[in-house]
Amino acid sequence: MIPTPRRLAVALAVLTGLCVVAPAAQAQAYNYPSMQTPRASQRDYSAAIVGGSGTTLLFQWREGAGSGMHWQLDAGLADPRGSTDPLLFVGGSFAREMLRATTDQPLDVLFTVGAGAAIGGDASAFRIPVGASLGHTFELDQGMAITPYVHPRVSLDFCGDCGARDNGRSSLSLNFDLGADFQATKNFGVRVAASFSGSDVVGSDETFAIGFRWTPVPLGRR
Repeated sequence: MIPTPRRLAVALAVLTGLCVVAPAAQAQAYNYPSMQTPRASQRDYSAAIVGGSGTTLLFQWREGAGSGMHWQLDAGLADPRGSTDPLLFVGGSFAREMLRATTDQPLDVLFTVGAGAAIGGDASAFRIPVGASLGHTFELDQGMAITPYVHPRVSLDFCGDCGARDNGRSSLSLNFDLGADFQATKNFGVRVAASFSGSDVVGSDETFAIGFRWTPVPLGRR
């Protein structure tokens, strides 16, 4: 995909809008980093552990949906700090490449939109995040590579059961991830990310995740 000045201007406008609409940051179906690099995946499976607002176990499955696009499924179990009961969460999203890095501009840009829910014994939350992941892949020796990225997202958050005095609440928050993907082999990688949060609905703790990503052999990056 060859970017034009118009496409680059649109991508920058989207990023600027994402950064000014809301004053804080948050995650996907619950409070965890999105773990989303700026390129579409043909297929990969990831498992991660998240800390910072309790302990969360996260599973992600990305599946190609055509050239430069993929669908994503998130699922997991969260054990928040304090008296909150453990939560089950599930989310789905769609991603499409807006720009690919060239000699004229260095950024890969991936548009993302999704929806997710977290349900526990005494609370439920629903999220609709829209954003863009931006970054660049640096090729290393022996087929290795590292991709630092940033993933800001505006999220519309709903609380279906927040307690007797606070039901049906909604708010707008900005999710902001900083992360990196280390490609160890064409089929295996390690992904780390931090999410800076501020949602009034699902919590405002910063979180940190480390995960392991596996790509099936026929689809490994060459």
